[in-house]
Amino acid sequence: MKKDGQVDLITQDAYEYRGILTNNFETDVVALVHFYNQRGRMERQFDILKNDFGWNSMPFSTLNKNLVFLYFTAICRNIYNKVIDYFSQKVKTLKPCFRLKKFLFRFIIRPAKWVRQGRQLKLRIYSIDRSYP
Repeated sequence: MKKDGQVDLITQDAYEYRGILTNNFETDVVALVHFYNQRGRMERQFDILKNDFGWNSMPFSTLNKNLVFLYFTAICRNIYNKVIDYFSQKVKTLKPCFRLKKFLFRFIIRPAKWVRQGRQLKLRIYSIDRSYP
């Protein structure tokens, strides 16, 4: 069932149909779906590491240095997951499933400017979802 409940134009129902192409005839259908869902989760983890933590381009020319880089960024990703889990419990607009770029733009980077008001300079922070003093 689709999350938004929107009906498809051709099939006139709110279901998503997907197929799995395999040559494994011994395993039952439920185990195959579980296996491919697990594989999709791992592909998503590699996508996050490649796009958010720089795994798509290695910074060094030697394998040993790149291996240290891969280990270090994987540790940074684990630390990031813990940090965003902690802050998502404190701040309602932050969700634990936010990727790094979305976290930076929604939580860290805020548009602001200095405004002169009554012979004082005050920092005015602009935000849609949150009011700052």
